[in-house]
Amino acid sequence: MTSNTLRFTRSIALFAALAQPLLAKVFYLDCGSTTSGDGSESRPFSTLIIANHAVLCPGDSLKIKSGTICAGTLSPRGSGTKESPITLTNYGDGPLPIINGSGVAEAVSLTNQDHWEISNIAIINPAYSVAWRRGIVGTSSDGTAHHGLYIHDITVYNVAGQTNKATQSDAFIASGGILVNGTENASRYDDVQIYNNTIYDCGGGGIKVRVGQMDNRGKGTHVWGNNVSHVGGDGVVVSYGESSIIEQNTAGFLGHGKYPWTGGNFAGIWVLGCQDAVMRFNVVHDSLMSQIDSEAFDCDWGNEGTCTVEYNYSHDNAGGIFLNCDGCGTPGGARQIVRYNVFQSDCRVYSNGDNVQLDFYNNVVYCPHKDFEIAVPPHTNMSNNIWVGTANSTLPKGDGIEWNANLFQTVPKPMDTAGSTGDPQFISPDTGQNTLDSVSGYRLKSGSPALRLGVVIADNGGRDFLE
Repeated sequence: MTSNTLRFTRSIALFAALAQPLLAKVFYLDCGSTTSGDGSESRPFSTLIIANHAVLCPGDSLKIKSGTICAGTLSPRGSGTKESPITLTNYGDGPLPIINGSGVAEAVSLTNQDHWEISNIAIINPAYSVAWRRGIVGTSSDGTAHHGLYIHDITVYNVAGQTNKATQSDAFIASGGILVNGTENASRYDDVQIYNNTIYDCGGGGIKVRVGQMDNRGKGTHVWGNNVSHVGGDGVVVSYGESSIIEQNTAGFLGHGKYPWTGGNFAGIWVLGCQDAVMRFNVVHDSLMSQIDSEAFDCDWGNEGTCTVEYNYSHDNAGGIFLNCDGCGTPGGARQIVRYNVFQSDCRVYSNGDNVQLDFYNNVVYCPHKDFEIAVPPHTNMSNNIWVGTANSTLPKGDGIEWNANLFQTVPKPMDTAGSTGDPQFISPDTGQNTLDSVSGYRLKSGSPALRLGVVIADNGGRDFLE
């Protein structure tokens, strides 16, 4: 081999070595261990305090031993990349490892960190009295945009968060099971994915995602497939997001639980300060009555573009169907679209704010046992809906409220020249349970008068609820 060939071969080998990424590390945490090691599987860390000193790099993992309980706050360090996120998860057989905050502000905390994926752990944060408290929180507060927070397949319960929004508003807003906060110092959070989690018995609410500000909205927020129940506040809230999607979640028995609601307002699934938000394929049921709200769905203040509520099912919420709260804060004037939903024993719509257009169409509103309380914005279009109500119920009227091709049973018919009255002939109404697939009883029999009604609506979504 010539000297030139030898130098060339060595150069190729050196280049190949430099091109290879550093090997990702796996750190292990076993809070059942009596001695602490270097974080290897054979000599794991033994406490959260020790684990918090490790600085994780892109591609690294922190794994907690299944069947163990760790006390305190886990606040791991480091950031990943989009291609190589940092993972926090479990290892070994047995039940999910539990991180027990024991009354601290939060049991798991990430601050100004990027590209983390958290899964397969359980989080609790109990206390004798409620306060500003949460299970897991991700915070962006340093004036920049942080990216890539994925939280999935975790269980959060027994969190003693604040339950009184009337007297402790800031603490209530900051309390709950899973929180993301990107509202401080012109910061924001992009690419936040919260999915397939189970949250219950949490004061303040279930999932609260605040990813920016009105003029600096977070991008790529997606909240889906979560089960929230028995929380002392809101089910799912997304604030200050751009094109945020909330879908396939279940929120039930809101206001109840180990830390029940004690003051102020909450709602089921809602958005605030968002641009073109969508809430679809969700189920909200059995919320108790708060001060005014407790609706299943809410387009709150500050929303711009469109705020869409579609393909959802709700039942037996004390506050009813829907809240237009554009007048509750800085108005955004979003067009509000409520379409292709089934509302069973949800009989109320509350409206606060006149600077919106509400398009309410192709919905089933089934309330034969309770009077309607329907209040809508001054500019509203009600089309192609089926209203089953009581003889004492009334429906809203006004110069800007249009009724087109609705079907009314028992409830007095407002001015609707294309509308009709009669039995819609559902296959088996009033039989929906707590899942989307339980409402097939609202299919129409072949002779239904509703099949002969309807007006064409532009940009109508292209499919019906039961398709």
